[in-house]
Amino acid sequence: MNFIISTIRTLFRHRWLILIGTALFTLLVIYYTRHMRGGYDVKATLYTGVASGYNLESDKRTDWATVQNSMDNLISIMQAESTLKRVCLRLFARVLILGNPEKEQNGITPSSYNYTYNHLKNSPNGPEILKLIDKSSEDKTVSNLETYMRPHRENYIYGLFYYNHPFYSYNALKNIKVQRRLTSDLLDISYSSGDPGIVYNTVSILMDEFVEEYRRIRYGETDKVIKYFEEELKRIGKKLNAEEEDLTKYNVQKRIINYLDETKEIAAISKEYELREQDALFAFNSSKSMLDELEKHMDSNAKQVLKNMEFVDRLREASNITGRISEAEAMTDSKKTDTQSLEKDKKRLSEVKQELNDLTSSYIGHKYTKEGASRTSIIDQWLEQTLLYEKAKAELKIVQNARRELNDRYVFFAPVGTTIKQKERMINFTERNYLTVLQSYNEALLRKKNLEMTSATLKVLNEPTYPISSNSTNRKQIVIAACIASFLIIVALLLLIEMLDRTLRDASRTKRVTGFKAVGAIPDTSSSRYGGLAKTYVQLSVQELSNSLLRFLTKRKSPGVFIINLFSTSEDSGEEEVGNLICGYMQSRMLNTRFISYKEDFNTDSTQYLLARKITDFYALQGEDILIVAYPPLSKSNIPTALLLDANANILVTPANRGWKSIDKQLCEQLMQQLGKTDIPFRICLTNARREAVEDFTGQLPPYTLLRRLSYRFSQLSLTEKIIFNLKKKAKEEAEDEDDDE
Repeated sequence: MNFIISTIRTLFRHRWLILIGTALFTLLVIYYTRHMRGGYDVKATLYTGVASGYNLESDKRTDWATVQNSMDNLISIMQAESTLKRVCLRLFARVLILGNPEKEQNGITPSSYNYTYNHLKNSPNGPEILKLIDKSSEDKTVSNLETYMRPHRENYIYGLFYYNHPFYSYNALKNIKVQRRLTSDLLDISYSSGDPGIVYNTVSILMDEFVEEYRRIRYGETDKVIKYFEEELKRIGKKLNAEEEDLTKYNVQKRIINYLDETKEIAAISKEYELREQDALFAFNSSKSMLDELEKHMDSNAKQVLKNMEFVDRLREASNITGRISEAEAMTDSKKTDTQSLEKDKKRLSEVKQELNDLTSSYIGHKYTKEGASRTSIIDQWLEQTLLYEKAKAELKIVQNARRELNDRYVFFAPVGTTIKQKERMINFTERNYLTVLQSYNEALLRKKNLEMTSATLKVLNEPTYPISSNSTNRKQIVIAACIASFLIIVALLLLIEMLDRTLRDASRTKRVTGFKAVGAIPDTSSSRYGGLAKTYVQLSVQELSNSLLRFLTKRKSPGVFIINLFSTSEDSGEEEVGNLICGYMQSRMLNTRFISYKEDFNTDSTQYLLARKITDFYALQGEDILIVAYPPLSKSNIPTALLLDANANILVTPANRGWKSIDKQLCEQLMQQLGKTDIPFRICLTNARREAVEDFTGQLPPYTLLRRLSYRFSQLSLTEKIIFNLKKKAKEEAEDEDDDE
């Protein structure tokens, strides 16, 4: 509670500083905001068609996450640095091309044109850049500026965007607000600036540049993908054609028409020849066995017939004809000879058989063998079996030759089949790759068409309009905020000083800083601050101080007098002046009082003083009742403990406008150790105190005007105390005070 009261008193004491400081700062803000003008707002609405527009790539269900992502992308593109850079260059070019220094033209004010032109003209490279301005083409001017722009701090166009220009810089343009309207397809664009032409043209250019930037970004990536797929389709198509032509050439080279059917046919023929080989081998073995058996039953005459040359020739001819007939019958239809040749061979074979029969009949002498078998029958059978044997032998040879040819065909078709399958797999892989790329190519074309539809839906629903009137300024709010802020800052600084300051100043602060109570406060007697009332203030303060000290004079000390000790921690504290004032006041009350000082009445360097047990050891009493003793500062000389204990009160005199330092604290702690736990009062008396500090002891000091009464009662927190206005009494008291001063 004491801290709160002390804080309030501090603020009240510095009330003029707070009020004047706040007023000065507020007046400065008012002065510097005198030219403040309201900004111009321009708004536009863009329809995107992202959520409700037709989309070739999506189904009927709406993916809200994709929609939100698309809207965020649109907002990011609109607020992107690259987009705003193009807006900056086009706005700069438009102002210089369409502006007029004397009148508003094409929505561009003379002030914005003159500011832009002069700013450019006065730059180091101004004349060089002015040559880039083509009055006939805005696009060409923008292209020239883009070419001239380089990332260097001395480049004017680069600095125009990246420095703090009020119209064209990135810091100014990034204040363009883009916001989606709830969950709709609409984007609200708003911008505010101090020039109506600049703000209007900025939003107008942004609408155009945004659409172009969106198309440039989306079409750029899609066109690159489409170009990639086109090149891949050409490459894979050429590869596919080459592989197919290579397969065709291989089939022609190997004389392959249909590999699967041909291999099936070869397998069937191989099975057929295998069966025929078995039949031919069986007939060959059977006829050979039969011939061997028949030859066993032949006699010498019959065997001689077999060795006859003519017979042998006819038999060889029959064998050859039989071989040709068997070979002709074994061939496929595509390899058979004509029918006439075959019939001719069969006819000749019959003739040869008849000739052989005739030869055998002419050589046989006996009709029967010794075993009783008919020779004619044996020869006929032998001849028949010989012909069958030759036929079977020829057929077996033909079949075996055919099997060898089939084996060669197997050897031929085996690697051919593997190679064909490998080539077909490569063609199949290339074809699937071609179809995949073709599908991706079609999807890219579909996406491009969808982007064209999406870009077509980007429509400016509400065109930006040229602002006619400016907005109201917030100058009033700025002034009020400055006033409040300055007031709070000054108060905060004062409170901070109040908490950290160790100047004694008044009774409450003295108690808080030193830990000792104050017994009184005396104003600065040499000050002219209070005019003619200074003497009155001193009298009232000394009176209150003396009355407070008289309360401690309850018991005489060992010399038989009342002793009041006055001392200080440093020089020029005013203890001698305080002692004289107290002594004078007590003498005016008819009290036998005497004031002695270490400077005149005793020697602090003498042995009597240093070893004194009581006051009479170094000073001879002269019948005083009250003795006021001023000792040297504690920092210069020590006060004997016996003298401190042989006193009614020990008063530390210190100026109120002096800070309580560490040495002061240390000296007082040593003094308290000397006093020990005795009940001798130890108090502090403030000198050079302000009137407010004196009033804590004396009450309100004159003059008793209404303002002074209100101020005093407010400082004492007597907020609801009743004020009695008695002008006659007030005038009488002031007259008495004037008589006393005289």
